[in-house]
Amino acid sequence: MAKVNPFIALSEVEEVVDYEALEAESWRDPILPTQTSQDAEDTTAWREDLASNAVKRANLPDEVWLIPPNIRPIDILGDNKKINMQRIVGNTNTHMQYNETEAQIEIWGTRQDLDQALKQWNSLASNLLTEQEQERRKRKVKGWAKPEKALTEKQLAKLERRRKREEEQKDYQGYPPDRKLFNGFFVFPNKEIPVAKIVGEKEEVLNPVRAETKCYMWYEPGENLFKVVGDDYGSVEEATLRIKHLYLKIVALRSIPKIARDEPTKSRGWSYHMIEQPQKPTMVKISKPPTNFKGPHDVTGIIKLLEPVFQGGDPSSVLEKGVATEEKESKTNAYYAATQTINTRNLAKIENALLQALATVHLFDEEIKMRIRFGHVCLTDFPKEPLWPIDKLNDKILSDSRLLSKFATCLADNKEALNPLFESLSEREQQWEGSPFREFKIRATRLPTARGTEKWQCTFDVQFKKDDKIGLWNAVTNEKHVIDINMACLENDYSWRLNLETAKRLSNDKHSPQGIFVYRLRVSPSKHLVYTNTEEVQVTSVCEKTKWKYWWNDDYVVEVTRYEFWNCEKYMTISPGVEIILDRDGAVNTSYGVTFYRKSWDDDFAFNCSLGVGEAPDWHPTDILDRDKTGGVDGLLQEIHNFIETLEQKVPIRVQTNSEGLR
Repeated sequence: MAKVNPFIALSEVEEVVDYEALEAESWRDPILPTQTSQDAEDTTAWREDLASNAVKRANLPDEVWLIPPNIRPIDILGDNKKINMQRIVGNTNTHMQYNETEAQIEIWGTRQDLDQALKQWNSLASNLLTEQEQERRKRKVKGWAKPEKALTEKQLAKLERRRKREEEQKDYQGYPPDRKLFNGFFVFPNKEIPVAKIVGEKEEVLNPVRAETKCYMWYEPGENLFKVVGDDYGSVEEATLRIKHLYLKIVALRSIPKIARDEPTKSRGWSYHMIEQPQKPTMVKISKPPTNFKGPHDVTGIIKLLEPVFQGGDPSSVLEKGVATEEKESKTNAYYAATQTINTRNLAKIENALLQALATVHLFDEEIKMRIRFGHVCLTDFPKEPLWPIDKLNDKILSDSRLLSKFATCLADNKEALNPLFESLSEREQQWEGSPFREFKIRATRLPTARGTEKWQCTFDVQFKKDDKIGLWNAVTNEKHVIDINMACLENDYSWRLNLETAKRLSNDKHSPQGIFVYRLRVSPSKHLVYTNTEEVQVTSVCEKTKWKYWWNDDYVVEVTRYEFWNCEKYMTISPGVEIILDRDGAVNTSYGVTFYRKSWDDDFAFNCSLGVGEAPDWHPTDILDRDKTGGVDGLLQEIHNFIETLEQKVPIRVQTNSEGLR
């Protein structure tokens, strides 16, 4: 038998297999067969699909807004250019795309921006659905329909009151059926005023007076008078007086100076310019404002300021050079007489002007507001000669109707500059409860709803509650400037202006065009306004006001106000229904100003807002200026002077002039 060499390699004899390793591997995964080349290709394809799905998951939108099935995508997106979607993207800092297959808007962004975007899409859809419903009702054909919902007891009572009121008004129209016990009449003194302007084309203005007084009244054209008859003496007297008030109101309205004859709705009002009597001999220079001066925001042209030029203690120094001694002494005496009586003449002029203005608005069934503001008188139309003696300036230039001005109310552009004033006003705990108050003044254009009518301007004052829901609000139109009294205080850093304005209040019905606009307003998380233009209302500007209110000597109110102004005309082309978020752009102008008024003024003027046809308020013009009740005009001027002293001590803003540096 041959011997085997033990040193021969095993591979030369037979392949050695590690059966233990094979058994262990088989135990670990007994069901996996040996991988073939086809298996490798399948594994690679599976890994590629997994990577693709991961990319798709990364591109999924953060939020999706489904387009309502009854709204066409082109209507909600804003024509083929998707202008509504572009606008919402710009407002909310999000990214969006329209998924035509799924009929949805896919949105990417932060949670806060996503919520804002969804609110705007929901608001836009709600507006479109409302418009569709209105159009559907217009096209609705009478026929079979479900019965109307039964009215509530409150609604039935309201309809019954309306029906009775209409019947009463009809009962006293025309001529009386029998002879009445008492009669009265009112003769129209001015035949140039059309009667229809006073009582309406069909005397419909008098219908409430007829019903309330139970009197018959009609116009006699031949005698140019109204006759009134009834069974009660007091009722006939009241009805006659109310017709008289209607006439006087029209006469007063026509007396307010207008801007131009072709613009009868725009009033300029009475405008007075005065200077406070200086303590030193003074010349007055009409000069350019310094470069750092912040003028009125609504003036783009040239403005000039009144600047004092002190000439020492000798009053003759303000007179012309080269004048003979005797003539100079005579003129010096005349200068004393003219300048030392300026305040006395100002007092009489202000009292007469205010009585005239208050008598004019006394019978207006409108909102009335009288305020005093502090700042600087800015001349917008002025004489060419720059330097004037104070007596000639006061007697000739300031009384010239060609002299025009605006008033710069900006005292600071940051709150820190007014901190000393805030501290002074808070010393006696005179701040109003709930102060500061925040409100928005929104100026808008009302678009015509019928052919042949023109667009007109209206203004909204809106407050929000603590929970950011709509609070007190009102809407007015036909704003009228009744009087401006501009007092230039040459020896002080601040001048003042008294302004009296009125405006016709519009209905605050929630379903009126102005109500629909207001109840779509909201505030953003940063507490700025978010508004939506409608088919009837388009916003032109917004002023956000923050008011700190304080009592001043118990009877007067001081308001320190921060004004933040936005010009919104660039948004008027945006489709109605798209929300405009103001804090995206920032205010174009921010300033602080101070307002001063007597609280009793507001209390008295509040009666006018609720006046019936031909009624008169409880207050009278002489009551507001009564010296025993209110201190009169001299008491008002003293309070203004006292506050200006406080203002100069706490906010010593110096106006740098061109000739003397700081004064």
